[in-house]
Amino acid sequence: MVIVSAFKDGFTALRANPILLIAGLLVGAGSQLQYVDHLIESPYLSAGVSLAWLIVFPFVIGGFIGTARAAIDGTDASLTHFFTVARTHYLRLLLATVVFVLLVFGTAIGFGLLGFILGIGSMALTVIHEMAAFVAGVISVLIWLVSILVVIMFVQFYDTAIVIENKSVTDAFRRSVGLVRSNLKSVTGFSVAWLVLLNVFFIPEYLFQLTMTDAGPADVLPIDLGIPIAVLLPIGIALSTVGFAYFYTVYTAYYMRLIAASTDSQDSV
Repeated sequence: MVIVSAFKDGFTALRANPILLIAGLLVGAGSQLQYVDHLIESPYLSAGVSLAWLIVFPFVIGGFIGTARAAIDGTDASLTHFFTVARTHYLRLLLATVVFVLLVFGTAIGFGLLGFILGIGSMALTVIHEMAAFVAGVISVLIWLVSILVVIMFVQFYDTAIVIENKSVTDAFRRSVGLVRSNLKSVTGFSVAWLVLLNVFFIPEYLFQLTMTDAGPADVLPIDLGIPIAVLLPIGIALSTVGFAYFYTVYTAYYMRLIAASTDSQDSV
């Protein structure tokens, strides 16, 4: 099974090439930068850091995918290779990342407006039947959420298409959509498993987010864990480092198996 094989490939590659953890550390530490305004109370600096991270992230992800591919193939998985691949594909990945963000936000806004219209209808429906209005409201929210997730699922492989197959920005999105359409059941199962397992590694980060709000972990969890920020932050960075390194290696391995399978099917026709 492609999904199981990809997870095995990721474990084998990461165990044989701990260099992948360095890229994971960059992302793990970078993901914590979004909380800088809460720590130093400077929203302008936070906005600057977030923008800088958007610019740097394509470089990191490009280098990581290239290094993960080399590790899976058993070739040159080194820092030199990391920076070479990152520089080679950076501009296309930066532009594609901006397009990806615009697609997701466009979908969210578009279906958000649809949900707003349905919400107005739900308010009118309240006069007739409160339960029916509640159900209609829940359905509109679910439609909004599912629509965003579907768009993400179909275009998610744009970065691997650029790095592994050297596609242009537009061809990368077409390639991603085509692969997902041809392997819809497999990709859906992989995406759900990948997302759920990845988020397990981000639990300390989510707890850290709660400490940055008025709620706090104790208001969400049945017990107060009593974990201070000074402990949650390094644990969050460590787990997100390992999580990113492993699961994005799995992500790369899965894409490589998808394109190999599609090539084999074309050759057999």
